[in-house]
Amino acid sequence: MGSFRNYNNGTGQFDKLYYTTIAREDNLKVVVLNENENQIKPIELANSPNSIYAIQNNKGEITSINFFDEDKRKTKQIDLKHKHQGMIPHVHEFHGEKYHPSSARPCNKEEQELISKAKELAK
Repeated sequence: MGSFRNYNNGTGQFDKLYYTTIAREDNLKVVVLNENENQIKPIELANSPNSIYAIQNNKGEITSINFFDEDKRKTKQIDLKHKHQGMIPHVHEFHGEKYHPSSARPCNKEEQELISKAKELAK
């Protein structure tokens, strides 16, 4: 079991969200948040630097792929289950924001390949 952290507006602190790893290859982990965790809370900090986490929901679908830098802060998120600016999937790039950036872009070829890899690992 591992954990992520998300920012709590009420306390100004980071709260833990616990997950279970179901598959792993290189620095990509496919994880599912534990039953008691709120699956819509944004993941902002990882415990492992330079990591990539594909989040699987309780229906077995990959909902997002989150990228973290050497400081364990989120740098990019690929969203797979909702439309943003008319795009599914789409990418949000983080530049120090604590919350979801409002702008999005389409996935490039490398990101599309990572989506396929994460879905294959999740089977």
